[in-house]
Amino acid sequence: ESMNNPVSKTRLTEMYDNLKLLQWPKVKDQLKSRKRNPKEAKDLIQKTFGNASDEMKRRRQQIEEMFQQSESSSGPTPQKVKEYRQLTVQNLQMALFHTNKEELLKEVKEDLRPLTSECYWLSCLMALNNPPLQPDWKNHVPGFDSW
Repeated sequence: ESMNNPVSKTRLTEMYDNLKLLQWPKVKDQLKSRKRNPKEAKDLIQKTFGNASDEMKRRRQQIEEMFQQSESSSGPTPQKVKEYRQLTVQNLQMALFHTNKEELLKEVKEDLRPLTSECYWLSCLMALNNPPLQPDWKNHVPGFDSW
């Protein structure tokens, strides 16, 4: 794993930890001051991660289907096709990394948009990792995010 890669597994884990440990408490305080429902925010975050992951699975599948068609025609060896397929996914991941996060989700309520945009963006990057990464909601530290 290259430490220069901004979307390496290590960097993605660091970005997720930053989101969870630094950004979420700030947003949580803002929501508390506005008397927002904590369950609504938590559900929205989990839904956002799930939606982004599902969208990236669909995109990966489209890439797989495209390269399967290429494999049947005469051309590069299967190993080369596999390499190019992985490079295509990595290029998609890098393109998303450099995308303006705010442009990804515009339909979310304004006070939650920065956090949900960050969650969607990070989840896309995590889902495109090889192997894909996903938050472990079931084994989340109890009480860590208590309101």
